[in-house]
Amino acid sequence: MIAAAVYFFGAVAALATLLMLFQREPVKAAMLMLTALLATAGIYLALSAQLLAALQIILYAGAIMTLFIVALTVLPQAWRDHPEKKPFLKVLGLAAAAIILTELVKVSAVLKTVLRSTDFSETGALALAQQLFGRFAFQFELLSLVILASIVAAVALAAKRRPA
Repeated sequence: MIAAAVYFFGAVAALATLLMLFQREPVKAAMLMLTALLATAGIYLALSAQLLAALQIILYAGAIMTLFIVALTVLPQAWRDHPEKKPFLKVLGLAAAAIILTELVKVSAVLKTVLRSTDFSETGALALAQQLFGRFAFQFELLSLVILASIVAAVALAAKRRPA
């Protein structure tokens, strides 16, 4: 049951992230990012990391997304700017994304085969720290890359474009 919940929330987070990356409207992209962040909180809940799920919702889904939405509404040029279409850059970006995805799948497959001892039975913050910085450290760092990509996209949309 736990595995099904993790796979479901993982699929929702991955789908929302992919849709966010190809979304042209900034507010819709921000809402898709919010969906990905809430799905990540669902993964944490399924893995019995309630504190981490609460922090995910409060810090990222609450504070960071509020900041993004306010920034998007204050900067009206972000609503009107549509970058010119450059097919070479699109193909190059998709190729880079495919290479990165392939490497992440390879690393995930290697990490899945690594055996670890499950004989500890501590509860509380120590168990959470062991889970977070032990077995799930790679996934947690992947989440930070998604958030970083979202921040870069928001800054790129908000940057004032100068005519050549």
